[in-house]
Amino acid sequence: MVSKMKSHYILITFALILFILGCETYNQDDYVEQYVIESILTAGEPFPPVKLSTTLPIEQTYSFDAAAVQNASVIIQKLDHNNNVIEEILFEESEDRGIYIPIDEEIIVEAGFRYKLDITNLPHDDERITSTTFVPEQPEFIETNTLEAFYQGDVQFEVTFFPGSYPGRQNVFVATSLALDPINFGLTPFWEGIDGEPFEFERVSSGLVNEGNYDLNPDGSVTLKYPWIGIAYYGPNELSVYTVDTNYFDYRRSLDVQTGGANVSPGQIENVLWNVEGGIGLFASRSGISIEVMILNPFE
Repeated sequence: MVSKMKSHYILITFALILFILGCETYNQDDYVEQYVIESILTAGEPFPPVKLSTTLPIEQTYSFDAAAVQNASVIIQKLDHNNNVIEEILFEESEDRGIYIPIDEEIIVEAGFRYKLDITNLPHDDERITSTTFVPEQPEFIETNTLEAFYQGDVQFEVTFFPGSYPGRQNVFVATSLALDPINFGLTPFWEGIDGEPFEFERVSSGLVNEGNYDLNPDGSVTLKYPWIGIAYYGPNELSVYTVDTNYFDYRRSLDVQTGGANVSPGQIENVLWNVEGGIGLFASRSGISIEVMILNPFE
């Protein structure tokens, strides 16, 4: 069963800081407010909330509540292969400012379809925010080599599955772990050394998984070695492997460049790739598989 999505807002907020600092001619007089969206669809699950806010001047302490945009009209349209609208999912603002939830919570995101986010009724009549995502085909789980292993031991978790296909490119994967009993089990050494509250690491991601982390099998399936860096807690964990869309892929790889994932010239920071018209942020989708495993502490 695919695990529930946790908000990526912290990651997006960090990207916004880099976006502001990365502008070569930036000074406070150049600041232009921009709309920020956030929503990640997961195949087989109900539609998640859509977060809508604005950027804030760099000298102002960031608060989503202060930046939230209210009273907008939010719709997600399901498109056929000719980009004709075949279904509309209507959203309404929740009790929390700037967070819009689907009116019909029973509608499920379907793999293999394109969805378009359309936001209107913004403070200025001529403003509109749009973004489109193609939901990857649903992977098909085959097997895993083990259901328990010592953290960073000789045996590494391997998951074999048919990934499906994605139009125009190879599949790109993201590995995510969810700690199922964080109260009774401690953090792994890498995550224990990172600043933050322990609850912030109950769900973590390994980032983009490149070809060095998986093997292509003769039958077309993939065997992925689950990265240890993607596991924050000992004990029972739900390990998920997601195939991600182009929007998430572009966003994450461009963010990784800004955080030192690639060589750039001194003083140069490339723009984050948002794939949003009329604003910035992330409207993306993914399809995944999950298994429950036990992470053993080698020091006990």
